[in-house]
Amino acid sequence: MERITIREAAREIPVRWETDVVVCGGGPAGVAAALAAARAGKRVVLVEASGFLGGAVTNAGINGIGGWQHDLDGRPLITGIAQELIVEISRESGSDMEAVNHTFAHRHRKPTYREGGLGCYWLNINPDMMKIVLERKLCATGVKLLYHCSAVYPIMEKDAIRGIYIESKSGREAILAQIVIDCTGDGDIACRAGADFQIGDPETGLCQPGSLLFTAARADVPPLNYSLGAEDESHLPVLERNRYEQAIQLARARGEIRENPNELFCAATPLHPSDPSIRSVNFTRLQGLDATDVESRTAAEISGRKQVLEALAFMRKYIRGCENAYLVYIQPQAGVRESRRIRGDYILTKEDVLSGTRFDDCICRGIYLLDIHNADGVGKSTLHMLDQPYDIPYRSLLPCGVENLLVAGRCLSGDHTALASYRIISHCLQTGQAAGTAAAEALDAQTSVRNISRTNLKRRLEKAGCNLGTGL
Repeated sequence: MERITIREAAREIPVRWETDVVVCGGGPAGVAAALAAARAGKRVVLVEASGFLGGAVTNAGINGIGGWQHDLDGRPLITGIAQELIVEISRESGSDMEAVNHTFAHRHRKPTYREGGLGCYWLNINPDMMKIVLERKLCATGVKLLYHCSAVYPIMEKDAIRGIYIESKSGREAILAQIVIDCTGDGDIACRAGADFQIGDPETGLCQPGSLLFTAARADVPPLNYSLGAEDESHLPVLERNRYEQAIQLARARGEIRENPNELFCAATPLHPSDPSIRSVNFTRLQGLDATDVESRTAAEISGRKQVLEALAFMRKYIRGCENAYLVYIQPQAGVRESRRIRGDYILTKEDVLSGTRFDDCICRGIYLLDIHNADGVGKSTLHMLDQPYDIPYRSLLPCGVENLLVAGRCLSGDHTALASYRIISHCLQTGQAAGTAAAEALDAQTSVRNISRTNLKRRLEKAGCNLGTGL
């Protein structure tokens, strides 16, 4: 049905700030982008709709960050700002620093990419501590923060973006900038600037489901096996094997699970190592979620809370150590795995990820497996392990047809399957640092972000400690 429209009256919009770089979104990509540009001496404004930084980690409560592995020659794969932040957040979270430092230590042999569970290492962090560390870092670097403020529309001059319109309790305002970096996760600004995009599976249009995480106390969950069947679980009761797959099937047959289509009890990670009975639980699955549609997001949040109640009842009945588990907190919003993918000068493909493709304009290296959660019907994820890392090219950060704009994080240019790997937090941190560094290079060279020297960009990134696979 065609929507009814009305015409909004023209009005004068006050300019709050003029700056070199404006970053839209304060998730991992946005924070890394802002830090990189500010450390290069640029004036930076970061606009965030929430009252804190951290994106999916802090809004959706993801307290285990994966993707840490080693390159073919044994050097740490994910370094730079990503390593700096996660080491500090881990320390503040009370993590085992010997294990953290081991994760970032140079290895003297080629990795098998099967170590650590799901092909990478997972570092446990406290999401609320992440809010504090990220904010402290940005404030110390001179980044101007605007919380409770949404980046709603680009300011365009022909095909070039000149800033953004923002909305907050202060009303509608503008921020003028020489370069805009879209780290919204959904590519909101790039889309509204006219950049082409794809969303979901090209055959079905469906996106990977979201998840609404919750915190439970008195939930001392036994260790879960993430080794993809490599370990023998015959010593466990049948209902507990493969992350309680049989127990979930039984609960579904009994009508105890109606809303949740997930076949596995995915994760229950301690918030702090000193008390393993307080867990952040990842079990819900929100199918049919279109993160770019407000009605769809609303329906997903409602379904998610119903699934939380199912999950808690399931834990009490079927998981040893959880007989008296109770709900402490439901995260403020569902985590989104997939939405818009902005079409850039290069589209990273499934084949690139699986074959470890190298690019002359590499801005970071990735490793996480292709993890595709079931978009419809009851089922578990489809997993494809990787045999080597792959490059993410700078061209995937450049939206086609729009100048002065970069994208970073989940919304960068790739296909539906490649997204299943590059969407994770550690990769978002890396692409964010690359975008902020590219913005600084463009300003210094007095040229567009599309025309910067790729050699200079790579030199800057490597000087900042980023591994680009040089010399392999």
